[in-house]
Amino acid sequence: MIAERPTKPATEPLTPAVSTPTRRGRIRVERALAYVGLTLCAAIFIFPLFWLLVSAFKTPSQIFANPPVWMPHPLSTGNFTELWREANPLRAFVNSVIISAGSVFLTLFLCSLAGYAFAKFPEAPGHKWLYGFVLGTMMIPSAVTLIPSFLVLVKLHWVNTYLAMIVPGAVGAFGIFWMRQYIAAHVPDDLIAAARIDGCDEFGIFLRVVLPIVRPALAALGIMQLIGSWNNLMWAFVVLRTKDMFTLPIVIYLLQGEMRTPYGMLMAGGLLTTLPLVIAFLIFQKQFIAGITAGAVKE
Repeated sequence: MIAERPTKPATEPLTPAVSTPTRRGRIRVERALAYVGLTLCAAIFIFPLFWLLVSAFKTPSQIFANPPVWMPHPLSTGNFTELWREANPLRAFVNSVIISAGSVFLTLFLCSLAGYAFAKFPEAPGHKWLYGFVLGTMMIPSAVTLIPSFLVLVKLHWVNTYLAMIVPGAVGAFGIFWMRQYIAAHVPDDLIAAARIDGCDEFGIFLRVVLPIVRPALAALGIMQLIGSWNNLMWAFVVLRTKDMFTLPIVIYLLQGEMRTPYGMLMAGGLLTTLPLVIAFLIFQKQFIAGITAGAVKE
């Protein structure tokens, strides 16, 4: 007769160290603290824009009032009137729009084209060396190439033209790197192979297959290029000579003199310069955030 083995006593279920209500409460507290912290950070970053907006409609006495005047009463448009009379903001605004639009279009087209070549043609002769050279140019300060670039523009007779502001900064190593990384990660090789089987040429594949997929990266790169081109001051001072070609940053900078600093007009000009960038970001913020966060989460 086989002896029966002693059965082990049933183990009691382990009680959780923290009850469900307590855990939920802790999560809510952490989430509330996170929201409070984010709200404070947002307020800190938004405050300069708020102060720029309200100061543009203040009188000089209200700008320097102590304690500060948070809301102008009444709203004054004198700063904009003086800015319009002393400078030519409309012409400068048109110049900035033309230069920035041309720069963004050329950057997106050329950088995405180069990024596609570096991402999908690794067997090309000298691929690694050329890509390494492109990345190496990111270590060269822009001030080093300032005079050589100006001399080239003098030979081409492009000084004081829109081309002088658009072409030199149209293609950059960062833009090529940005588009190359996005295309390599989000454009499948099988999709490109299928397009080739269907008889599509390489440029057609780039236009019809690659560009629609990389729209978030294009939006992010376009916003960054727009900000850089719109706020470009040093290069504009070098290549632009006449007032009818000046951009908004130059016009605003020249408002200051050795004997005066018209803060009211500077605030009004700063508002006119900032608003287009804010509007552009609000329009393309979804694509911009998608392009910035692409690859942040591993699928």
